[in-house]
Order: sequence, then structure tokens, then C-alpha cells
Amino acid sequence: MQLYPAIDLMSGQAVRLKQGDFQQQTFFGDALTIARRFKEDGATAIHLIDLDGAKAGEPLHLSLIADIKKETGLFVEAGGGVRNIETVEAYVGAGIDRILIGTVALEDEALLEQMIERAGDKLAVALDAKNGIVQTRGWLEASDWTLERAIEHLIQKGIKTFLYTDISRDGMMQGPDVDGLDRLKRDGVELIASGGVTTVEDVARLKEIGMDGAVIGRALLDGSLSLKEVLRVC
Repeated sequence: MQLYPAIDLMSGQAVRLKQGDFQQQTFFGDALTIARRFKEDGATAIHLIDLDGAKAGEPLHLSLIADIKKETGLFVEAGGGVRNIETVEAYVGAGIDRILIGTVALEDEALLEQMIERAGDKLAVALDAKNGIVQTRGWLEASDWTLERAIEHLIQKGIKTFLYTDISRDGMMQGPDVDGLDRLKRDGVELIASGGVTTVEDVARLKEIGMDGAVIGRALLDGSLSLKEVLRVC
């Protein structure tokens, strides 16, 4: 199972939110410095989200994300504000390994087709849900899509990789929704779990149920979880 240490980006800094609430944020320092530390501790991949970009609707940290890729050589999956083909092309041009788009994938089928044509298997859909309902606009609004219906629809459109964040658990240090994740698995589809992954046991459980990847943010940033220990069970 691939582990993705996570850095959410605001004003060039690493930050974590509680349940996606922009009013409940904790800053952890310079993002590039933290990315280098993850690399030194054995990470082979990293998960970067441009929170300012998610709120603005356009990327505001692309140069920093590109710098992290260049400086560390890690596999970089990144998103936040990726809502048009120009942004996808910019991410591809910057050498980003996986480009995360959000609910634009459910809102504009023609644009989704363009993005898939341009980015191919680099394109993945990040679905953020609360109580089984997909949330939009940087977690600020509820959509009309249930999580399972959204995944089935997007598989039919050609998406092969999904990142699922349970907003109710994100940044809360509660552990992941293992039962819910288990129900979302589909043959031939890569599923990455995010939200609430707090302990080595959480990671081991995700591996046990067949998750392809796990994103860990706050627990690594605040030092309550050791990246080296987690990597041993992956």
C-alpha cells in the first residue's frame, strides 16, 4: 500500500484544517522544508492540496508544488482549484505525477473528457463526503450526489483512481471509516483513503481491507505518529 504524507498549502505554509473548516486551522511551518523531511524519513510519495486555490477556484501554489517535485523527486499527487483544462495542462507541464480534480468531474462532462484526454491516467478524482454526501467548493457546499453513485458514474466515464476523504474525520484524529471504505472498493479501480488516519493500527487495517493508498496529514505533522513506523506496515 502506498503511503502519502499530506501537506495542505496556505500562503506557502503547511496547514491542517479540522473537518475542512477554514476557521479551524493549525500551521506547521514551511511546506518545502516539511516535504524534504518526509523524503528523509523514507517517503516515496506526497499528497499536496492548494487550500487557497480550492477556495479561489484557481491554483495559487503551482510554483511551490513544482518546486517540491523538483527538490524532493517524490511522486506528487496534487490538487486544489483544478477546474479548467489550462490548469490541468499547467500541472502536466510541471511534471506532477497525479492531478486531483474535485466535483468539477461531476458538473461538466465535456470538461472531464478534455481533462482525461490531456492527462490520461494522471487524472484522479478526489471525492470529499460528509454523511455519505459529496461536498463541493472546498467542502463548503453539499452536492446532490451520494458517494457511491458518484464513483459508479465516474468509473463509467473512464476515471480509474479515486481519493476519498471523510470530512467528518479529517483532522480529528479519530481513525478512518474502515467499513465505509471497504464498501467503496471496485475491481480495477485504485482507491486511496484520507481522513482520520491516526495510528499505525489504522494504516495496517487499511492495508488489510485492500486500500491502494492512505493519506496521513495532521498525525505526521504534529509528531503524534512516526512516518518511519508507518512505512514499516505498508
